[in-house]
Amino acid sequence: MKSTFQNRCMDRRTVLRGFGACVSLPFLDAMERAVPLRGAAAPRRTLFVFAPNGKKMDEWRPKSEGALKQLPHLLEPLAPVLDHIAVISGLALDGGRAHGDGPGDHARAAASFLTCAHPRKTGGADLEVGVSVDQLLASEIGASTRFPSLELGMERGAAAGICDSGYSCAYSNNVSWRSKDTPVAKETEPRAVFARMFGDPEAAMDQRARAALLASRRSVLDASLAEAKSLARQLGGRDRAKLSAYLDSVRELERRIEREQQSQQDAPQAPKHVFAERGDFAARLEAMYELLALAFETDQTRVATFMLGNAGSNRSYRFLSVPEGHHDLSHHGNDPHKLAGIRAINRFHIERFAAFLQRLQSTKSGSATLLDETAVVYASGISDGDRHNHDDLPVLAVGVGRGGRHLVCDKETPMANLFVSVLRRAGSQQERFGDSTGALDLG
Repeated sequence: MKSTFQNRCMDRRTVLRGFGACVSLPFLDAMERAVPLRGAAAPRRTLFVFAPNGKKMDEWRPKSEGALKQLPHLLEPLAPVLDHIAVISGLALDGGRAHGDGPGDHARAAASFLTCAHPRKTGGADLEVGVSVDQLLASEIGASTRFPSLELGMERGAAAGICDSGYSCAYSNNVSWRSKDTPVAKETEPRAVFARMFGDPEAAMDQRARAALLASRRSVLDASLAEAKSLARQLGGRDRAKLSAYLDSVRELERRIEREQQSQQDAPQAPKHVFAERGDFAARLEAMYELLALAFETDQTRVATFMLGNAGSNRSYRFLSVPEGHHDLSHHGNDPHKLAGIRAINRFHIERFAAFLQRLQSTKSGSATLLDETAVVYASGISDGDRHNHDDLPVLAVGVGRGGRHLVCDKETPMANLFVSVLRRAGSQQERFGDSTGALDLG
């Protein structure tokens, strides 16, 4: 006997509600039948990931152009999702160069990363760079989701003051810009991100309220379990299993964040000269990637940015047996010890990124997967951290064009050309962006 939901369509925006809790659902089979009736296309999601301090390019760049038959050491973790990935060489960020402004390559690398514009050199309030590609996209499609865009990062950062050779900290600590003089602040606490998406946003923004919430409230799902059980009785077998697995994953994520925040409270104070966050960096990074996956899975947003570190990040990676700061190591001078440290950090970042892509690949979204519906650009605004060069950047494009290959662009091809392709893939009608000269042909 078919259930009620097997006989009618279920709205894609259905949520579980109870006692102030509001939990979005994953894409169920019962929702899939509603899509053709409304003539809506599958959601197209876009993520931009910023990696600081460049890469160890001799172990990043594939040896030959075309099909990726053998991955270099740093990209080996991507093998399970290789068909979705294009490694792109030759792209440049001209906005990251000095243009007469002297030192400050790290600040310019972040400021120009998604704007493809040269930032005004200032340590004051007279900021000027440009609108970033994520915010341009959010202005076009953001109204269709609860959050027009989501900005996450692994390191806090000041909005004022000087962080790099006369450049405002706002340039070093942000890649997302709503207007030419207004950065979009990122969220760096997984607990707050989770509360924003699945709990009370106002309480999540207040530290005292968050502390009280941590001490007193039960899982945000508890208030919705009764309704979830009722809903499950009306679903088909596949949807019941999918709903159960999804609720378990959300509950486990909340528990993981609870444990992480408790470990942060118990952690000793880190030395002031080390960019070290409270708690376990690897666990927090995993939590942030999981939050991004959940945000896309529940259609809370379709546009996101993620900074693995602020520009010039000097974080220590002791858990990788790399006690030196990342930025210090990037000025390697071909020292074998420093290069080994950079190698370990670069490999770790790609391992976590590959795990995130596999998480998207394992999540069904209608007749496709989240990975099929998501475009990701993973890159750095600097190529070799020792040279501080902004050409031949390390760039990965996921889900933008044909994957499984190494694309070598002509020298000085603007990064903005890739962003035009990303915009078009997301349904934008933009013909130009930043210093673009056209769309990148990704097949």
